[in-house]
Amino acid sequence: MIVSCPACATRFSVDASLLGPNGRNVRCAKCGHRWHQDPPAPVESLAAAVAANEPEAAPPPEPAPQPQAMAPGLAALLGGQAAATPRHAPVVVPPKLKPAAPARKTGMWPWVLLAGIVCGLAVAAYFLQGPITARLPGAQSLYAWLGLGGEDVAQQIQIGNLKTEQRSGLIAVRGDLFNGGAASLKIPPLLLVAYDADQKPVGKPMMFRTQESEIAPGETITFRILYENAPTTMKSVRVTFGKIDAK
Repeated sequence: MIVSCPACATRFSVDASLLGPNGRNVRCAKCGHRWHQDPPAPVESLAAAVAANEPEAAPPPEPAPQPQAMAPGLAALLGGQAAATPRHAPVVVPPKLKPAAPARKTGMWPWVLLAGIVCGLAVAAYFLQGPITARLPGAQSLYAWLGLGGEDVAQQIQIGNLKTEQRSGLIAVRGDLFNGGAASLKIPPLLLVAYDADQKPVGKPMMFRTQESEIAPGETITFRILYENAPTTMKSVRVTFGKIDAK
């Protein structure tokens, strides 16, 4: 065992069996101080002392009372639902949603594109008037109503090969009509005007129609008309589409 001098606090190692059951006087080898050293306490008494100094253990907690089922009558009064043991609801993790794409701003581009398409169709209908009226004869009336077909007839139907013949005091005028377009056209009224040697109109203009009312594309129609009461100063004639020549 280890003993310590009360005077100089020097510590020494001493065999506990040499102290005996009642202890004995010992002397410090350093300062010469003498004191009575007791033997070490027995192991049983030390354990009892340690146990006496420990706090008393708390009694175990009583078990929590279990919930009891609700009586049927009381459950009916409370809405028909009996008390039940609370349970932990399972945790539901919502799925990860993709962020919504921002709305695209269209602006005026759709209207500009629509206006371009309409203008393109109008231009195509103007320049393809011949093929359109060839496949859709009723479209000719629509072009005329829009004021687009008035000059096309005169440009597409050509008048030529005019000749005059005098028989039995009567003058006959003969000529050809040729359709150079791609669609059938209605033949408008023809106007015959006589001219003198100075290329001035003489006599009364004569309006007439051909026997055919319509001319097919690429077709040639020959007409012949008697010019009654022809002026004696007449040297030539001209045939136009319903208009008096200013010359």
